[in-house]
Amino acid sequence: MSAPFAEFRTVVKPAWVDHNGHMGIRSYTRVLDRAIGAFYRHMGLTHAAIRAAGGTIFALQESAWYRREVLLGDPLLVVSRLIDVDHNKLITFHTLRQARNDYVAAMAEIVEIHIDRETRKPTPFPLAMRTRLAAVMAEHAALPRPPESGQGIAIRRKQA
Repeated sequence: MSAPFAEFRTVVKPAWVDHNGHMGIRSYTRVLDRAIGAFYRHMGLTHAAIRAAGGTIFALQESAWYRREVLLGDPLLVVSRLIDVDHNKLITFHTLRQARNDYVAAMAEIVEIHIDRETRKPTPFPLAMRTRLAAVMAEHAALPRPPESGQGIAIRRKQA
């Protein structure tokens, strides 16, 4: 395992550049979505494994911050973190960096939930996934939490 997960790289493609000459907001979402897929595979949350267990994942909320522009051909690196997890939800935080000059271009925090595909209702992650997520969480918990994390996004827990 690696904490944080920093293996997703790409470059700004011509189709991603908008009328302002920089990568457009929808393209940031596209890049982050691809990076999230790579991070989920790293955590054992592959489409095949989730589907085999009769589940799927729905997004509940996303917060995004756009800090600096990136331009055509700029190399990008997305650094991903598991911020929190419970029996059926997880929060991930992603930092999109311009890799040539090493600056933060954007960040996104997402809360998602595991859903039973048949009933379309929340259901716990299968045991193997919960075990893997707990291992990743233990490793990522040692990292300092990004200051933007938790601004309007959280897993609500019942008080005992």
